[in-house]
Amino acid sequence: MSNQREWSLHDLPGEVRELKDRMEHLLPSYLAGLERLCQLPEEFNRRFWVSCLEALLAKVKTNYQKYQTQAQSADFMAKFATLTMDIALKAGGMEPVVPPESPRVGISLSPTGTIEPDLLNYPQRRPDAILLTLERFETVAQRLGGEIMKGTVVPENEGEIGKLIYDLALNPQILPEQHA
Repeated sequence: MSNQREWSLHDLPGEVRELKDRMEHLLPSYLAGLERLCQLPEEFNRRFWVSCLEALLAKVKTNYQKYQTQAQSADFMAKFATLTMDIALKAGGMEPVVPPESPRVGISLSPTGTIEPDLLNYPQRRPDAILLTLERFETVAQRLGGEIMKGTVVPENEGEIGKLIYDLALNPQILPEQHA
């Protein structure tokens, strides 16, 4: 048994009309599918750059946490040393020592694209660097990810992502209070 229909010459014009009607009905979805297919390479490129941005953000968070642990350890040692000196000074009848200020860790952005943890209350920082809290840095990075997905910003290489974050952090519309 064959599942093919037999065609006769009398049925041919009707079959052609029916086929034409089905083709016209399928044409809009076919064209929409073709348009979507043409956009896939561009969307893939955007998603690639967003994934690079996310990898950079994860690396910065890891470095931030390590630096914060080191800063807390140094703060503990400084407070312990201050307490020890304070006890000795009080025993000698002298004035107590004022404990040092606890370090606040943030993220330093440079115009060259360097992103690294730094102390927010450190007076000797680079003059062209921007210091942000981790939360503000994440906000800027998320905004950059949105701009990349819209196609308004397209990095050319991974090293450019840090520079784009720096430039976006300078924009007062993104961060009303630019510096930490």
